[in-house]
Amino acid sequence: MSSKTVKFRDGGVSGEVSLLGGMLGPAEFLLPNNKVVQPFSVAPWITDPTNMVDKIPPILRNMRGEWPCVPFGMPGFRRDLPLDWLQGLDSVESIKDEFIHGFSSNHEWTDISTRSEEVVLSIEYPSDHPVRKLTRNISVSNRNQLKFDLAIETDRQVALPIGLHGVFKLPKKPGGAKLVIDSFKKAHTFPVAVEPNSSILVPNQKVAKLERVLRLDGSSVDLTRLPLVDYTEELVLLELTDGNIKLQNYDESYEVVFNWDITQFPSCLIWISNRGRDYYPWNNRFQAIGIEPIAAAFDLGVVHSRNPSSPLKKLGIKTTYPLKGLDRFTYQISVNSIEGL
Repeated sequence: MSSKTVKFRDGGVSGEVSLLGGMLGPAEFLLPNNKVVQPFSVAPWITDPTNMVDKIPPILRNMRGEWPCVPFGMPGFRRDLPLDWLQGLDSVESIKDEFIHGFSSNHEWTDISTRSEEVVLSIEYPSDHPVRKLTRNISVSNRNQLKFDLAIETDRQVALPIGLHGVFKLPKKPGGAKLVIDSFKKAHTFPVAVEPNSSILVPNQKVAKLERVLRLDGSSVDLTRLPLVDYTEELVLLELTDGNIKLQNYDESYEVVFNWDITQFPSCLIWISNRGRDYYPWNNRFQAIGIEPIAAAFDLGVVHSRNPSSPLKKLGIKTTYPLKGLDRFTYQISVNSIEGL
């Protein structure tokens, strides 16, 4: 099954955006060496029979590339976490949003584009939601760069977890790509196993170097070299001093550079999806890296992110963004040749 898409082209950059979820991808970049690369992940199940795809959450039906998540995370809140994650939860006000990564990730946006060189989409939220509307503009700048403008309109001041969900292709060969994070401070693994039957990392650990992250078997693994050998699913929250991460793909000789405002999205969630889910629609066939700038407590949702007693809040990590009526966010994704590295 495939959602309706809006296509754009400007110079050597072209692509399409799905109205379902407002998701970008695929997109092609013509590099100065005349090589064309397509860096975004597109879920392999989107061409499965409709009667199968229609049974999964809307966010997964046409999952691809990049999209905004407002609010960021899962609906409800988990209680199967370490005790320090449960303190203060019952006093936190939630909001009514039953969808993974928010209403906009699971519904169709409206195409309001006026030029073939860019895509402009909008979506209105339900009347009982504190968010009124999102508007998303995708255009080309600097020849090989996509520029994104996101406007969030709210009916009142409200602190919510928000994030950007970038999902990128990886080579088939283990270690064939590298994450380059010059402003890395430290990292935190997910409080519990992301997938109990496949996750390999020790949960709830503080990480000083991504090159040496402790595994459950007592050894360590380099999370900067991807894909990993093991079938696994992992979530790692990065503390950074600057909003800039590079993903270098050595098999195809290009790098993706993701730039954002670190004051708006103070952390970055790294989602390592390495064929670690054996149930539909994943079926051990999805391999990609999520680079997700966030103001959120992992993907744990509104209540955990707004909890002043959460372990991340106690460390001074901002896990919500104070929306003030009309807030604008600008970020960029560019693609460069790395031949010779």
